[in-house]
Amino acid sequence: MKTFSNVAFVLAAVGLAACSSSSSPRSGTDPIEIDIVSSEQQRDMSPQLSDAEQATLTAGQANFAVDIYHAVRSQPESADQNIFLSPHSVSTALAMTYAGARGDTATEMKTALRVGLPDDRIHTAFDYLDLALANRGKNAEGQDGKPFRLIVTNSLWGQKGPSFETPFLDTLAVNYGAGLNIVDFFAQTERSRTTINGWVEERTEKRIKDILPKGAVDDRTRLVLVNAVYFNAAWAAKFEPSKTAPAPFTKADGSVVQVSMMNRPASRRYAKGDGYEAIEMAYDHGRSSRYAHLYEDVEMALDNSELAMLVILPTAGTFANFESSLTGGKLLDILAGLETKPVNLSFPKLRLDVAFGLKEPLKSLGMNQAFSEEAADFSGMSTTERLSVANVLHKTFLEVDESGSEAAAATGVFNVAQSGSAPIEMKVDRPFITAIVDRPTKTLLFLGRILEPKL
Repeated sequence: MKTFSNVAFVLAAVGLAACSSSSSPRSGTDPIEIDIVSSEQQRDMSPQLSDAEQATLTAGQANFAVDIYHAVRSQPESADQNIFLSPHSVSTALAMTYAGARGDTATEMKTALRVGLPDDRIHTAFDYLDLALANRGKNAEGQDGKPFRLIVTNSLWGQKGPSFETPFLDTLAVNYGAGLNIVDFFAQTERSRTTINGWVEERTEKRIKDILPKGAVDDRTRLVLVNAVYFNAAWAAKFEPSKTAPAPFTKADGSVVQVSMMNRPASRRYAKGDGYEAIEMAYDHGRSSRYAHLYEDVEMALDNSELAMLVILPTAGTFANFESSLTGGKLLDILAGLETKPVNLSFPKLRLDVAFGLKEPLKSLGMNQAFSEEAADFSGMSTTERLSVANVLHKTFLEVDESGSEAAAATGVFNVAQSGSAPIEMKVDRPFITAIVDRPTKTLLFLGRILEPKL
């Protein structure tokens, strides 16, 4: 059964290098056999956070998401480009790295992560969040007729030979469910790289390829930490393909391009504020189709969906000013202000595949020593060699489109307007900010901007 689809895939990788040179390694291109070193500690499957800790985590995650977004958009290579990031993926990979940081390096990393929790609660908080996300979408539908997928996986890839500190491995096992895969970056540099790339491809259903490009690891690499996120979901209120038509989209510079504009009247969570409109497009959460014959229950299903795409549309001609003023707190306020209303929504189809190096953006957030061979302190990982972060690599894929027969079957239900309320007209025909949000935790799984929808 085909459905309207929104699919997003992302990977963040953190590579740590030894602070000394060595001779050139041998290489190959075939994947290698992997030995696995596991902590004797079992994962904590029932971490507890107080209400105050949950609020602190939510605010910190939102601040990090918006701050890393601003840092990326400020890079020269991002000017006038679409941006799509997974702040959750980046923060998880960095939190794993933070477990081995010490001294000023740890202080800077904690500041950059915007966590706001005591050291002994940070990794518990990430464990709590990861396990909460793992329970999303039960019985829900994916874009391809298969079940909904939100899969977050973590892995470590360590150099054969050097010993890694037991407390570091214990922290990652207990809070992230991650073991240490042993490879040989020195003697089998290229084969180690292709093996890690293959692991990422497998866990992102081949949407993220070559996360580690040639040259990303070398004979000095000692540890690579990887977090992969794969997301695949169908809308709760699907668009009808026959309603899609060419329409103008006005870019930030005033020029106009033609896009494939989808159109759908439906009950959605909506807000209009000072200088913007905002709307959520809820994802199927496994119950909406069961009540398709009753509008009130469909509306309830939309409101109760666990995940949604948030779209923020600044007033025409004000995108740059609105974007620059966006903060984590403002974004959370927009989410809190959404109310269910009937909306005639026009939204463009799009597809993007982008990659970012996050070294400079993270340095702008205050994480400097981690990248310095002279100053970095990761003695919590290993005391046999001095380590520093070589780079943080990030790739994302996003596709928004529609197809299939289920959309037509649901048309009669979702076209019903609330009694006494005229539908709101919202046409997303100019640059906008978008996020994929886990509603219960308010986690921004993805955050970006679309300056020009492309297919």
